[in-house]
Amino acid sequence: MPSLAYTDGLLALVCIGLLARASLPLGVRIAAGTLGIAAALGVLRFSGLYPIPQWHQFVSMLGACAAFPLLAVAVLWPDAAVARQLKFASIFFIVLAVIGVLAVGVAQKRVVVDALTVISVVAMAISLARGGRWSTALTAVLMLAGMLLFAAKSTLVPTLAPGDLLHIGTAIGLFGLGVSGLWKDTVYIPAQEPQPHGA
Repeated sequence: MPSLAYTDGLLALVCIGLLARASLPLGVRIAAGTLGIAAALGVLRFSGLYPIPQWHQFVSMLGACAAFPLLAVAVLWPDAAVARQLKFASIFFIVLAVIGVLAVGVAQKRVVVDALTVISVVAMAISLARGGRWSTALTAVLMLAGMLLFAAKSTLVPTLAPGDLLHIGTAIGLFGLGVSGLWKDTVYIPAQEPQPHGA
């Protein structure tokens, strides 16, 4: 079985861990769920158990254009409605997913999706570093490095494919965010429902 199946499996496990943590903002868990589905499809694809590359590529594209920007919002603005509320997180995700589909499927401009991903990860790394969260910022930098090495088709590690470096870097970055405690001290107060007169 190729190494891509194993590293995608590692990424899927990390995403499942984040998805299961109720203490994380909803936006983070939606992003982790999307990336986890892409990774699980990658395991099926690269192991030969259920090789439908189109599904893996499509969900991976959704992760690139929507999940990473959603993560970035949750890191930069931890109490934002997009990070905390299903309605706004869903709208944000769907809008960016549509942009991704139009860019890749219609305009054949994959560079737009790649730019969204890189900008999101760079923004997270800078925000974390400025906040003094150096260890978590380092994991974001490693996530970015994996993406850039994949884009360059690097064979930096002879036994690993470029996609492996992407999977491992993303897994490290997501794990770093999950254990960072970034959202531990944030307080979110849900909007109050309007009360009828005389209540």
